[in-house]
Amino acid sequence: MKSHRLGVGGQAEIGYRAMLTRPRWQPEELARALAWPHERAAAVLAELRAEGLVMCSAVEVGAMRAVQPCLALPALAARRLGGGRMPTAAAVETFVSLHEQTTGRLDDATPLFDMDEVTAVVERLAARVRNEIVFLSPVYDPCSCEFAEHIAEGVLRRGAGLRAIWKHDVAASSFAVWLGNRGVGPRAASLVPVRAVVVDGLVGVVLDESGAGRVVRDDTELGSLIALADRLWVQSVEVSQEQTAPPTRSRHELVLRMLAQGLTDDAIARRLGVSVRTVRGDVASAMIELDARSRFQAGVRAMQMGLL
Repeated sequence: MKSHRLGVGGQAEIGYRAMLTRPRWQPEELARALAWPHERAAAVLAELRAEGLVMCSAVEVGAMRAVQPCLALPALAARRLGGGRMPTAAAVETFVSLHEQTTGRLDDATPLFDMDEVTAVVERLAARVRNEIVFLSPVYDPCSCEFAEHIAEGVLRRGAGLRAIWKHDVAASSFAVWLGNRGVGPRAASLVPVRAVVVDGLVGVVLDESGAGRVVRDDTELGSLIALADRLWVQSVEVSQEQTAPPTRSRHELVLRMLAQGLTDDAIARRLGVSVRTVRGDVASAMIELDARSRFQAGVRAMQMGLL
């Protein structure tokens, strides 16, 4: 099987589905579970990693973990806009919905035993952020959710805000530059007393020193975390960055965003400085790629998939 609705090869989709059933896998474990030769498992994992569907475990050396589909598949689709094997909107929506039903609701009773489990939960929360995500980081762990580019990228792609507050001795200069190039200025405080992630002020994850965590939905605790973040933000200073040219959104992404806003082809062409014919070609391609029956539906479906 060379092509599947998720935008990856058939064997890669099988591998990805299997990867989602456990927090992490060693390559040889995946090969045994799927009755594959080791070489095939290694090739599939390499393909999945290149597509952003799996990444290295933060817990176990040599192991890999699946990125949650609600974050990984929209990112894959965004990269494929205007070219490449595009995941179908219906397939992404169905796949994510079924996975969420299998995984269950995130609540306070669910213990998160290690960073891989914490990251999976934060990925799910980041995929739904509407207003802002806040990271409080007293320590630097390059494999942790607080310093994960794919999570930050998913949040920013949705147009949400991101505040990162680090303890002053956190050595995350490269990530600070990466954020700065996307218009986000992390800040450093002399003391960050808690390690936490808060999404829209409605749900959060509090981590302990080992990287394990717990989901927080209690209004009082969330209010305390937000108040702490606000106080630290005022008292902190912006982390020094050496900025380069910021990454630009593709024309196809910009067209979709304007479609969702209800702009006409003429208005889109004027904003982008291209011809109306070019915009109409982009709109036609987007409707095909997103299986949409109207130009407005293409924009709305792109937003529903998390492409924008």
